[in-house]
Amino acid sequence: MRLISYIVRRLLFAIPTLLGLSLIIFYTTMFFPPRQRVRLFISESQYQNPRGPDPVPALIEKYHLNDPFLIQYTTWLREVLRGNFGYSHSYNKPAVNIILRFFPATLELIIFAAPITIFGGYTLGVLSAKRAHRKGLHGDIVDYVTRTITTIGYSLPSFVLGLLLLVIFYLVLGWIQPGRLSIELQTFVSSPTSGWVSYTGLLTIDGLLNGRPDITLDALRHLVLPVIILVTQNLAILTRITRSSMVGELVKPYMVTAKAKGLDEENVIRHAKKNSLISVLTVSGVLFATMLTGVVVTEYVFLISGIGSLVVHAASNLDFVLLVDVSLLFCVVFMLFSLIVDIAYAYIDPRIKP
Repeated sequence: MRLISYIVRRLLFAIPTLLGLSLIIFYTTMFFPPRQRVRLFISESQYQNPRGPDPVPALIEKYHLNDPFLIQYTTWLREVLRGNFGYSHSYNKPAVNIILRFFPATLELIIFAAPITIFGGYTLGVLSAKRAHRKGLHGDIVDYVTRTITTIGYSLPSFVLGLLLLVIFYLVLGWIQPGRLSIELQTFVSSPTSGWVSYTGLLTIDGLLNGRPDITLDALRHLVLPVIILVTQNLAILTRITRSSMVGELVKPYMVTAKAKGLDEENVIRHAKKNSLISVLTVSGVLFATMLTGVVVTEYVFLISGIGSLVVHAASNLDFVLLVDVSLLFCVVFMLFSLIVDIAYAYIDPRIKP
């Protein structure tokens, strides 16, 4: 019951935060004239009416686009809460439909990259900390190699690694093409007469649901390189954070006292792992959300039509309606993972009372 109360309090706290962020995002649209900003409120059928008079002046009046800022903001917020997220002029479709079409590609990348990053980074960090603690902070070869590799992984730009992998596995070896599927299967999936049904937008799952395991396997094959790009830098960050946190815990006075009283090393490590999870959880939540919102380079290099590609397209075409809606999506994602991390804190650390 206390946990439910805690979740409710955190959700209530998130509301003013989201309102503040949405206020800032909407303010950026004020640089556009009312004739363009009207797309935030209406559909293309309302905006273009070739058989009648120009509807825009009436729409500007209807949505108060010549009124003070706060009136415009409350009008827009009311439309958003009703499910009206505006109209994309570059795609000639409702903005929310475009986002729902592009989002699964990004989500599929994160579904495979995040577990590898979190569990792999945590495992390597714990291993490195254990070896460093046993033989001194700079005296173990495993710890030294781990720190060296993670430093390289963190320092190497994602676009450089992405282009290098493309040159090796696409141009030289010819194993994997850019995109989510091979050309033949992509043509089949895109054909309206093929009978393909996009249940989730995730090709690895939809392939199984459509009875086409070959598509699932091909989609998995095409995910290998972009997942490597996402994992490399983020795993390096998490490994170093875990190692630093573990080493810090292992030299604290209560750990020294526990060892002095005869507690065996495995139990000491177990307690240190639990107490170091606070910082690891914080970084994991941020990394997961950052993966979801920061895949622009990876998607661009590997020709994946996800949220990152959508942002690039919207920015290059000045489609501010899409940019506003994607920004709102990113805010919600960060708030959601912040809530998940806070709830996890309450389970791990008894000092945090829900």
